[in-house]
Amino acid sequence: MKKKVLVAAAWPYVNGSLHLGHVAALLPADVLARYHRANGDDVLFVSGSDCHGTPILVTADKEGRAPEEVAGQYHDEIVETLVKKLGFSYSLYSKTMGAFHKGVAQEVFAKLHADGHMVTREEQQARCDTCNRTLPDRFIEGKCPNPKCGVEGARGDQCDTCGHLHTPHDLIAPHCRTCGATPVWKPSTHLYLHLPAFQKHLAEWKEKSKEGWRENAVKITEAWLTKGLEDRPITRDLSWGIPVPVEGFTEKVMYVWFEAVIGYLSCSREWASLQTEGLPEAWREWWDNPEAVHYYVHGKDNIPFHTIIWPAMLMALGLHLPNRIISSEFLNFGGVKLSKSKNIGIWLPNALAKFDPDAIRFYLTLNSPESKDSTFRWDDFEARVNADLVGNLGNFWNRTFSMTHRYFGAVPNSGVPVSDESVVLWMASPTALREVGAFIEKGELRQALVSILNFSRKANVYIEHRAPWRNIESNKAHVAETLKVCMEVADALRRLTAPFFPGVTERLNAYLGTDDVSWRYSPLAANTPIGQPTPLIPKVDHELILGEIQLAEAGE
Repeated sequence: MKKKVLVAAAWPYVNGSLHLGHVAALLPADVLARYHRANGDDVLFVSGSDCHGTPILVTADKEGRAPEEVAGQYHDEIVETLVKKLGFSYSLYSKTMGAFHKGVAQEVFAKLHADGHMVTREEQQARCDTCNRTLPDRFIEGKCPNPKCGVEGARGDQCDTCGHLHTPHDLIAPHCRTCGATPVWKPSTHLYLHLPAFQKHLAEWKEKSKEGWRENAVKITEAWLTKGLEDRPITRDLSWGIPVPVEGFTEKVMYVWFEAVIGYLSCSREWASLQTEGLPEAWREWWDNPEAVHYYVHGKDNIPFHTIIWPAMLMALGLHLPNRIISSEFLNFGGVKLSKSKNIGIWLPNALAKFDPDAIRFYLTLNSPESKDSTFRWDDFEARVNADLVGNLGNFWNRTFSMTHRYFGAVPNSGVPVSDESVVLWMASPTALREVGAFIEKGELRQALVSILNFSRKANVYIEHRAPWRNIESNKAHVAETLKVCMEVADALRRLTAPFFPGVTERLNAYLGTDDVSWRYSPLAANTPIGQPTPLIPKVDHELILGEIQLAEAGE
C-alpha cells in the first residue's frame, strides 16, 4: 500500500567543505528516498544547511569574515556538490538562516515555553578577558571530562574523539581556543528544556520503536535513559543565531542544537508553502499522520539529538515520532576519524573533481560504516570500483546492450524454453526486487548492494556460458533467446541500482527510452528499440589514485 514516508537527513554545518565522512552518513537518506519513490510511496525528503552555532563563528573568526558570508558560501557549495553533482534528491534543501525557519523555530520555542516545558536557571558563562568577549562552546577547549577518554582538545560542547556531550564548565583545564587564556566564569540566566519530565515517555517509546533503530542508537539512548535525563540549556549569550521570542531573554539566541532539529519540521512546512497547488498545510499528511513512516539519517555523534531531545520536543508538540533511526558509525581515513574541525578529510569538492559521482556513492555504500567504523583507503576504492562496479555490473550492462544493439537493434522477440537454465535468471528479477527492497527498508544498504552484485555475477556467468558472440553467425535464434533473457536481467538490475546510482540510471534509461524506475518486475516488450550504448562507468585511473596516496602521505 502507498505510504507517506518522511526522510529527514541531518543538517550539515556550513563552516567548511563537506568531507566523505559526512557523505557516508547522509547517503542512506537519498537511497531510502529514491527507493520509496520507486516503490510508489509519497516521499518528503528534507534537510538543509545548519547556519548558526559556533562552528560558523569559529571559521568566520579565523577568516575575518561575517558569519552569514561564511554560511552562505558553504551552503551554495553544498547545493552544488551534494545536491547537483552527487545527486541527492531532496524535496527541499533549505537553510536555518532563512526567514521561514526562523519563524517556525520561534513559534516552537514560544509554544514549549508557554506550555511549561522550560525552566530558568542561572549558569556560569565563560568569558575571555584577553579577547574581551563571551566564549561560545566551541571557542573553549580542554581535556575531555569522560573518564574513559580524557583526550586533550575536546570542544566545549562535545568530544570529537569519544562523542561525549558536555558543557564548557565540565571540561578539565579549559582555555580559550583563540588565545589560550583561562576563561573566567560570570553568572548568566538561561532557559533550559525540562527533559526529566519526558523520561518515562521516552523510555516507553524507545522500547516500542527500537526494532527500527541501528544498534548504536539503541545503546546510546539506553545509556542516557539509565543515567537519567537532565535539564538542557536552550539559550546562549551570542550575537549569531535566532533571537529568543520570550520576554526577558530577547537579547539571547537559541542554542543551535535546539533550533537545528526544528529544521526537519520547518523544512517540511516550507516545502508545503512552495507547492503550486496552494496547499500550505500539506506537511500535516506526514507529521499528523500516525501511519506515516519517518526515517532519521545521521552520524552516531548526533544520536541523542534524534532519540532523546527531538522526540521530547515532538511529544510536547503532539507530532509524529521517529520510526527508523539510521545512525552511521564513523568513516576513518588512515585510522583517523575524518574531522572538519581538525581539517582531516577527503573533501567532497576535490573528490568530485576527479572521480565519477556514482563511483563515490558506490564505494561509500559498499564500505559503509553501518554497524562499525570503516576506513577509506584509496587503493581499496580503486580496486572495488574497478572490479565490482565497472567489471561486474558495468561489464554485464555493456555487453548486453552493445550486443543487443549491434545484432538486433531492439529487444529480441524470442520465447524461452521452460527447461532452459535462463528461466532461473529471468524469474529471479521479482525475487531480487523483494530481497533488495527488504534490506533497504531496514537500512541495511551495504547488504542490499552486495545482493545486487551477487545477482549481477550470476548474470555474467550466464552470458559467458551462452557466449552469444560465438553463435551469431551459426544460430541467431540461440543468440536472440540469450539476449532476451539478458535484457530482462539488465533491466531488473537497472531498477535495483536506481536508488544507488542516479547518473548510471540516467544513461541506462536513455538506452531504453524510458524514465520508469518503479520497483516492480516489468517484462521488457519485444522490439523495444535499444539506443547506441556508450561507456557507462569510467574506470578509476591508477595514476590519480597514486597522486591521492602521495598527498595523503604528505599530510595534504
